Amino acid sequence: MKKLLLIIPLFIAQSLYSQQSGKLSPVASLLFKAIKTTLTVNEQNQIAAKLGFLPSGDKTQPFIQDKDSKDFPFAASVYATDMNKDGTDEIFVVFGNTFTSGNAGSSVVLFIKNTTGAYVENLGFPGMAPDVLSTSSQGYPDLLIGGPGMEFPVWRWNGKTYKFYKSVKDADYEKLKKVSLENIRKQ
Repeated sequence: MKKLLLIIPLFIAQSLYSQQSGKLSPVASLLFKAIKTTLTVNEQNQIAAKLGFLPSGDKTQPFIQDKDSKDFPFAASVYATDMNKDGTDEIFVVFGNTFTSGNAGSSVVLFIKNTTGAYVENLGFPGMAPDVLSTSSQGYPDLLIGGPGMEFPVWRWNGKTYKFYKSVKDADYEKLKKVSLENIRKQ
């Protein structure tokens, strides 16, 4: 227990040093490993800090939520996309397990750069990697985020954040024009 209590302050100190020194923090290094993005080192560190993950020490499941959840490590997938075609990446992070995200088994967070140049957290709830719909609002596509249940919630950009827009019944899901987040990232 004493070792763990010493690790947390050390990790926080390393994160602060990394942000100031131009080096990726340990969590940002794991999170953005092999991800092609236009984010600066500082922006990657900021996103990692906002997520609040800690390194687990496990190569396949490299993160934990906090010191009390060390028995429940998880992986995270990062998707850097330019959804509104303005030359700035929006960052999706899909992470978790049933401990962190309940029956959905994962959670989704979206970071969008605001007018002051800071990445702001959107979404942040249990769900699967979003499907990007062909419909849009104010330059951002609508997002369909699946999870447990018989309906799929659709989230729409209101100019400041994504808000719940409507639900799509399971029977209508296949009729939608959509692209997976993985395919959007590859484009």
